Amino acid sequence: MSALLGSGVLALWLDVAPELDEEADHWYIDEHMPERLDIGGYLRARRYEAVEGVPQYLTMFEAATPAALASDGYLRLVKKISAQSQHIRAGFSNVARNTFRVRVSRGRGLGAAMLSIRLHVTGSAAGSLMAMDEAAPRLLRQPGIVGVHWLEAAPEVRAEMDKVRVTGVNDAIVEHVLLVEAARAVDAQRALDRVLSAAELARMGWSADTRATYNLLYEVSGPPADAASVLGDRQ
Repeated sequence: MSALLGSGVLALWLDVAPELDEEADHWYIDEHMPERLDIGGYLRARRYEAVEGVPQYLTMFEAATPAALASDGYLRLVKKISAQSQHIRAGFSNVARNTFRVRVSRGRGLGAAMLSIRLHVTGSAAGSLMAMDEAAPRLLRQPGIVGVHWLEAAPEVRAEMDKVRVTGVNDAIVEHVLLVEAARAVDAQRALDRVLSAAELARMGWSADTRATYNLLYEVSGPPADAASVLGDRQ
């Protein structure tokens, strides 16, 4: 059983200006994450804070397919953003964002920690991808590991978003990311060191651009069956 809810993921890594940190938390909880789930197409959103490494925050949205990430509702949202959103986004830095298709996702349930490794190919693209397809699931055999998710960029979906979005067009691009979901941050770090050390990654044709471990701050699921009443309450 896959711990992810579909084959499409929108992921963002960023830092927030310290003076906006508390305000940004409220914005994510009250506006940003709920509105993206309420439009339909998005199934779950999660936000994490770094306990080791950078950037400071990781946010990920899950959808049934990569194409569903660029739903009509989402494209309408990013054409015009609220004044509060503009205020908060002005405090973002070191932003990396992309749309992804899931190559491998194994596990069950949600872990309290997520290790993010942003990777680029140094060897044969086809061979490196196949090697990681085979290696990533082995992390599940390590103590404390809840899920393993191996993602590759879906640039055609991001291109659809960037055609209409007001802000974020110049966000840095991540091509491949390995996410190791664990009960504790230390579990994810130990699993990676045992199974996919820097030397092993190099042998497989990969190099890590960034490596950071995050604790889960909060999770929001899609609207319930009676979505109309929920949306009415928010208006």
